[in-house]
Amino acid sequence: MPFVPLHPTALRLGLYIKIEGSWFSHPFPTNSFKVESAKDLETLKGLTKVKLYFDPDRSDPEEVHSDHCKEAVRKRVQGTVEPDREPSYETEPITPHDFLEEGTTPEDPIQRKVAQHQAFQVYQEHLQAVGDQLQEVVQEAKQVMQDVISGRPRGLRTAQKIVGELYEILDIADNSRALLNLIGSNEPNEEFFLHALNVCSLSLMVGQKLEFSREDAEKLALGALFHDIGELKFPAEQLLRKGSMSASERKNFLSTHPKYGVELAEKLPNLPYEVIDVIRQHHERLNGSGFPAGKKDDQISKFAKIVMVVDEYDELCHHPDPAKSLIPSEALSYLYVKCRHTLWHDAVVSLISQLGVYPPGSLVNLSNRKIGIVTSVNFANRLRPVVLVYDEYTSPDEPIILNLSEEDETLSIVSAIRPVDLSPKIRECLNPRRIISYFPSASSPESGVKGLHTLAGST
Repeated sequence: MPFVPLHPTALRLGLYIKIEGSWFSHPFPTNSFKVESAKDLETLKGLTKVKLYFDPDRSDPEEVHSDHCKEAVRKRVQGTVEPDREPSYETEPITPHDFLEEGTTPEDPIQRKVAQHQAFQVYQEHLQAVGDQLQEVVQEAKQVMQDVISGRPRGLRTAQKIVGELYEILDIADNSRALLNLIGSNEPNEEFFLHALNVCSLSLMVGQKLEFSREDAEKLALGALFHDIGELKFPAEQLLRKGSMSASERKNFLSTHPKYGVELAEKLPNLPYEVIDVIRQHHERLNGSGFPAGKKDDQISKFAKIVMVVDEYDELCHHPDPAKSLIPSEALSYLYVKCRHTLWHDAVVSLISQLGVYPPGSLVNLSNRKIGIVTSVNFANRLRPVVLVYDEYTSPDEPIILNLSEEDETLSIVSAIRPVDLSPKIRECLNPRRIISYFPSASSPESGVKGLHTLAGST
């Protein structure tokens, strides 16, 4: 049943209401919700710049609530009683700027919305600027791989330039919150270059968290950039089948491409041995179950131990077979809980610390039955990030931005969502730019690590 007009005097607990008007004209997190507290009821009755509607099908029956005013409410909803007052509707569109000079305090809910919305706009502009920088890096990475395959020394020089650019991006305070994963493409082998840069970027972030020197961090990043270079010696048709290889085919692939990679890398003059170790060992595992040599803990370089964690994370999130891809929270939970004997725990915890339990781009269910996408991680509490909320009754020009760390504790993330479980309409509305953000943080990983215990059960 469609929404029915509702006069403020007919409001009661249990009604599922829709507020028609600007998101900035009321203090509620979203424009549609069920009225469940007396405080919210009084606030709604005091609104003057909106129109109210209710959905009979999603509202509780009157008898569920107090009988004290049942008859009065019934008459008011039906329009048989003269209302005490007529609401005053705002005819001009409302923008955040309309509230900046009204004397509200930072604690005022509407002013908080304005601040969150403005911060989101500024941050989106910042993401775009950093994204433009990294788009240039993508093109350079393609040239690097071609040069390495051909044995041209300039390949190493360009790779060192790329790593230096990424390090500089991370070394700037504002940019350190916006190291981006890059735009996807349908071009042949595009996934290879993006995977290389994803692993390179995240490995740099983990290295910084582990307080690597710049020299060591750049060696780590070079190894991460080149870790799969040996794959380029395989026919394109075979690489396209990575997601459907048999167990024996996959074992051979994992054993062979690191060896091919080392052969290519050793042709580059002055390539640090730490980089070659990463190429050779990134598929090894601490318990000796990896490839190609079955090396164990102390036999594997620290750089390779970091890259193997990040490589596994990115592969879990971007599996060649999309049906087998995990959402970020599932992937982090899997690494933390299931890989204690195979991956370096310190590197796993550092990755969690950088990304949060719900990394940017995660689709989530909220406790108020709304759906949203995480846009930024809160440093102090990674279980309460910034979320862009889907509300079908809100203008796309006025997105709902909720910083959960500033909202009431009753509003929280309930679970993560797989994109395929959403309708195409919602997926489109919550589709971030084809740039996925990784947001590093300088605080301890405790809240993120603890949160993974609750996610592990479903992994």
